[in-house]
Amino acid sequence: MRRPLLLLPLLLLPLTGCAGSSPKPAAAEPATPAPAATAPAAAGSATASPACQAPPDAVLPHTDGSLAETDHGTYCLAPGGRLTVFLTTAGPTDWSSVHSSAPAVLAAAQDPVTAPIGVTAGLFAGAAPGTAELTSQDGSGHSWRVTIVVR
Repeated sequence: MRRPLLLLPLLLLPLTGCAGSSPKPAAAEPATPAPAATAPAAAGSATASPACQAPPDAVLPHTDGSLAETDHGTYCLAPGGRLTVFLTTAGPTDWSSVHSSAPAVLAAAQDPVTAPIGVTAGLFAGAAPGTAELTSQDGSGHSWRVTIVVR
């Protein structure tokens, strides 16, 4: 008896989706010009945040993404989101501690992260909307930098 009851919501799901799809094209038409209209305004605005992408998949539980020394660019993080950084040493010197340029936006989390020998680890949390850079440098002069947009 339970099997037919479980299938009933699945059978109704496509009908619900079809009924709701008729108004969406009309709503989508005004939304198309909006990004084009906001893009020039955002480009001229000093407070506009840069375009960003989701960070690579998280390697630790209860985090929203993980970055490594091979990652570069601009990444998005929600306020309250957590991000790990694992920088692996390629030579005889370790990476310095990972530093946030704006701790009020992207704060170092107080939870300890234990990393293997040769790996510099960092755990950061989105504290408030804004932009911060994470940076580190190894002893041979190589530097690592990413931009995090908390929004």
